[in-house]
Formats: sequence, C-alpha cells, structure tokens
Amino acid sequence: MKTRSRFLYPLLVVLLFFAGCKKEEEIDKLPPATASGLGTFGCLINGKAWPVYEKGYHLLQTGYYNGVLQLTYTIKENELSAYTSSIVSIITNEINKPGAYIINFSNNHHGNFSVKQRGVYYFSNDQINQSNFAWVNITRLDTVYGFAAGTFGFTLFDENGLTSVKVESGRFDISY
Repeated sequence: MKTRSRFLYPLLVVLLFFAGCKKEEEIDKLPPATASGLGTFGCLINGKAWPVYEKGYHLLQTGYYNGVLQLTYTIKENELSAYTSSIVSIITNEINKPGAYIINFSNNHHGNFSVKQRGVYYFSNDQINQSNFAWVNITRLDTVYGFAAGTFGFTLFDENGLTSVKVESGRFDISY
C-alpha cells in the first residue's frame, strides 16, 4: 500500500498541474483591442492568429484622408525584397465617424479587401466575391490627432472559387 501511494501522489500532483493550465487560444495571441494609436494590427486567418506565425520583414502601412481608411499589412522575406509572402489589405471609402459599417463587395466604390496567403490571392473585386461583404467597426477616428482604431472581418474566395480565406476577429489601432 505504501508503494502504491508513493506513485499515486506524484501522479495526482502532475494531473492537477496540467488541469490548471489553460491552453492559449489563438485569439489571445492577437494584439489587444486598444484605441491609442499604438500601431497594432492582427486577425485570425482561417482560425490562426496572424501575423504571429509569419517570419520575415513586417510592414504596416496606414492612412486616412477624406473618408478613405487604408490598412495594409505586408510580410516580405526582408526589407529590400520585392516578393511579398503574405498580405492583408483593407481600403474602405466613406468612413467619416466611429460606427459599424457593412461594405458590400458588389460595389467597388465602397472599398477593396485582399489577402495573399501561401501564394494564393483573394480579392474582393473578383466576380466570385461580388455577393460577399465585409464588416468594419470603427471604435475611434480622431482626425485632429490622426488616430484610428477598430475591428473587422470578411471571407473571400480565390478567383476560381476553389479555396477561401476567412478573416475574423481583426483589430487595428493606428496613427496616421
């Protein structure tokens, strides 16, 4: 009996330790949803945190002017490389104040959304995506100090409709 408890006690301690450990969720790997111009950008792409796993030179280009909000996150092999391995780009028109916006892809005038993952491009202006839409929730738009923050999500198909990319839980906090 003494031998049995000598093995069971450590086993019980190990099991309790692992039961108390919570596996980190993908969404927890994204930058926090802030609104202070911190220069953050992240989303889940097909359920995986992005750009967390991507190696290379990371570049976030942002801008806002006269209702047009532009966010492009690019990953390249290095700073001088012309080849981009991964991209998420959001360009929305007619954003003039905080609030929820639905951008219908059937009208390219309202914006363009694109993703490049694993060598496949997905564009909102491709014919196959014309019945889809994106949602963007602007939580802060400060045109005096040049800050914008919000959340977004959308799904796109490649031009042949063979593969899709689901972008969800997107968040940004930029200064421009």
